[in-house]
Amino acid sequence: MTEADNWVEDLEENAAIARVFQNLNIYGERIGESGRNSEEGLSNERVDFVALPCGHRMPTDYIFSWFKYYIKQKKAEFSCPCFNVEGESCSVNLSYQEICQLMPLTDEQREFLEESLASLVARMLFDIKMCPGCQSYVERQDGGNLCVRCTICTANLNRKYYFCWKCGRDWKGPYTNAVRCENDGCGERMSTSEPLIPCNPEYKKKMLQEKGNEIYPVKDKSTDRKRLALLINNIEFKNLQNRAGADKDERSMEVLLEGLGYTVITLRDLSAQGISAALRDFAQREEHAHSDSCFVVLMSHGDASGISGIFESPENKDEEDVFQTDEIFNCLNSLNCARLRDKPKIILIQSCRGDQKGDVLVQDAVPRFRKHHLEKDFCCLRSCTPDTVSYRNEKKGSNFIQDTVEIFNQYAHQDDIEELFRKVLDKFRNSHPEQMPCKERTTLSKKFYLFPGL
Repeated sequence: MTEADNWVEDLEENAAIARVFQNLNIYGERIGESGRNSEEGLSNERVDFVALPCGHRMPTDYIFSWFKYYIKQKKAEFSCPCFNVEGESCSVNLSYQEICQLMPLTDEQREFLEESLASLVARMLFDIKMCPGCQSYVERQDGGNLCVRCTICTANLNRKYYFCWKCGRDWKGPYTNAVRCENDGCGERMSTSEPLIPCNPEYKKKMLQEKGNEIYPVKDKSTDRKRLALLINNIEFKNLQNRAGADKDERSMEVLLEGLGYTVITLRDLSAQGISAALRDFAQREEHAHSDSCFVVLMSHGDASGISGIFESPENKDEEDVFQTDEIFNCLNSLNCARLRDKPKIILIQSCRGDQKGDVLVQDAVPRFRKHHLEKDFCCLRSCTPDTVSYRNEKKGSNFIQDTVEIFNQYAHQDDIEELFRKVLDKFRNSHPEQMPCKERTTLSKKFYLFPGL
């Protein structure tokens, strides 16, 4: 049997991977050409809707964002992301060909999908990683050796070039090693902030005994607990400046929320319609019935009128792409999200709320019908006060997200959510006087402790 025959046989053993390869059309004629301007990463029109084979009609930016999420989760097949009122996922599978025929993809979006899928499938079939020197993919021949030679870099540099398979840096140390290279921190998770401090079980027990009636019920860590967090991060815009550094905020928040026991659904680059669709589907998810709380994190441009979608244009106010934050509370309220009734819903919003500076110069000196409030058990922290700007560093990320992650990492093991938010405000008072986060529409009737690790 030839090497090619073996490769085909491997594909046949994994039907999902085989279907992906069959549906890719990387080098052939494009399918379903939309006529959009291929020089732009986003469609020329503001918001398109697509009718999926299952009957759901959703904004194309929302569907495409889910495709990127599937790829990030290392899933080689796409499916409809919609949920019904019972919290059940539609999960109707979509091939790459169907995506191209149904959606007005630009050349840049097609290239992203094709390269990502090809890379994902290759990783499933072969032991490959990207070389840190030339960014090309290298296959490891010896699975027991972390020292791998890149032939392209070797040719370009006129010397043998090796990198570490584990930490992804230039190799240091003996050329045969199955444990680690001699780079500092090899094999350890690289982080820009201090790690999340776990809660002491005795502290949790003490708090529940002494203040049980004052604390929201928290489910113990187990396979039955299904905490969810929704993270929406708009980075690339059609008419506004891209939010450089926002990817740092995204990763920092993902690491924090995962450490707190939440499964994080990260969706990028949504219109206002796409954000609304994401929130409506998130509210219907069945996992909330097996959770004790949820997080919603929204990061984008914004002003006094609301949160900017990716098609927002400051020159054309007749066709605004603006998301109103009221809709977050509407989607997750007692009527529309019964599975989160009486459970804390924590909301973090990173965006400007105007163009005014926030600092000034001053001189020293039981089953039955019962009444239930429509909006309760919320706690929302916004990155700045009304009408003022919110600052972001293009390399490090935003003050708000980075400082919030730092405070949670240091104090979530002992403080409740509102005390954590107070410490975030206090840090801004001392470190960033030009900006002040703001608590809004907080209706927590009890204290909410996260008890990380438990």
